[in-house]
Amino acid sequence: MEVVTGAMSTLLPKLGSMLKDEYNLHRKVRGEILFLTAELERMEAALIEVSEAPIDHPPSKLVKLWAKDVKDLSYEIEDSVDKFMVHLDGRAEEKAQSFMGFIHRSIDLLTRAKTRHKIGTEVKHIKRRIQEVSARRDRYKVDKAVEKPVVTSVDSLRLSALYKKETELVGTEEKIQELVETMTEEADEASNQQLKIVSIAGFGGLGKTTLANAVYQKLKSQFDCGAFVSVSLNPNIEKICKNILHQLDKHNYSNINEAVWGEAQLISELRDFRISL
Repeated sequence: MEVVTGAMSTLLPKLGSMLKDEYNLHRKVRGEILFLTAELERMEAALIEVSEAPIDHPPSKLVKLWAKDVKDLSYEIEDSVDKFMVHLDGRAEEKAQSFMGFIHRSIDLLTRAKTRHKIGTEVKHIKRRIQEVSARRDRYKVDKAVEKPVVTSVDSLRLSALYKKETELVGTEEKIQELVETMTEEADEASNQQLKIVSIAGFGGLGKTTLANAVYQKLKSQFDCGAFVSVSLNPNIEKICKNILHQLDKHNYSNINEAVWGEAQLISELRDFRISL
């Protein structure tokens, strides 16, 4: 998750711990920290949505730059928070009877007062940085960019038209069963390790895609993983491979949109899977 949200997962709890009474921060500073926490939580949610954008509709370069800025800022803020907490925690308490202990405690009190003042100043600086990033979020329309896209392209419209309901097609169940038997017919162990291809041919609009999808749904439970993709008249091989990888393993390939991989590397990744496609 760190790849997706930067230091957010560790930063937010640290900001929460700074609100504890033991740190004795000024009320106004505590209010600023609450504001920072709320803003960062919203940014964390936006980062997750950006990472989960559909393969066919990846975030724009501006949105990716915004996400990078947020992650970089989260690391910078965490560094500042760590330094403050070290200073506020102070040194180990010395013996009350010790004269040097009295001197050190006096110095600590003065140091902590200065540190709290620095925290207030730094929190204001961090707040300005966060407000700048938030303004860019609105300017780049990040929230709109991560909304589920409406199908508008010619290829997408053509493909969506092919997905008819099974009930609209005559004799579908018999055809599904025939294809399932063809794909699962017994063979020797060596043959089971070979690529098996079954083609469905016919004129446009007859329900070939619907039939293939129905067979896929019946067989996918027999495989470790599976993917169902449609290929347009002008296919983008890289996009198709990324789509397949994302369906095969959403956890490990959650950030596949941002990966700069060539076709050879994508195909190499796919070789490790035994799949129904």
